[in-house]
Amino acid sequence: MKRTTITKKTIKTAALILTAMLMMCGCSTNNDTKADTSSAAGTEKAADISAEELLADISHDNLDGRLSKGDGKYDKNAAQFYETGFANILDGAILYNENGGYPDEVSAVKFDEGIDGQELLKQRLESRTATFRDYRPEEVPKLENAKIFNAGGFDILIISDDADSIEKQLKEKLS
Repeated sequence: MKRTTITKKTIKTAALILTAMLMMCGCSTNNDTKADTSSAAGTEKAADISAEELLADISHDNLDGRLSKGDGKYDKNAAQFYETGFANILDGAILYNENGGYPDEVSAVKFDEGIDGQELLKQRLESRTATFRDYRPEEVPKLENAKIFNAGGFDILIISDDADSIEKQLKEKLS
C-alpha cells in the first residue's frame, strides 16, 4: 500500500514538472513527420487574418488552452516554444492541453524572413516526442502522425488524433 502511494505521488509530481517544462521549454519534431514545405496559395488572405483568428474555431477535448501573440504568457514563452528570438515571431498562436497530460497542440506562427519555421516546428515536435516517449508512451503514435506545413504565410504544427481534419479546416480558412 505504501508503494502505491509513493507511485501516485511520483506520477503527480512528474505531471506537474512536465507541465511546467512544456510551458517553459521548446518542443520539436519527429523524423516520421509529414511535412509540406511548399508555399501554399492564400498568402494574400493570410495578411487579413491573425494567428489567433486562424485558430479561433478549432476545438477538441485535449486542446483546452489558448495563447496568442500579445498575451503575456505567450510573449514570455514563445521564443522558448520555437527556439528562436521573440523578435523573429511576427504573429503566432498556440492551442495546447493545459494539464500537460496530452501532447496535443496546434501552433500557427509567422516567422520573420530568413527563419526556417518548418525546421523550428520539427525541432519542437522532436522534443515533445522525446518527453512523451518516457512520460506517456501511448501518446507517441499521435506525435508520429503530427502534421507540419506552411499555408497562407503561417508555419503550422498539428499534434492531434484529428490532425487531418484540423489541417483541412485551417487550409480552407486560408484559401
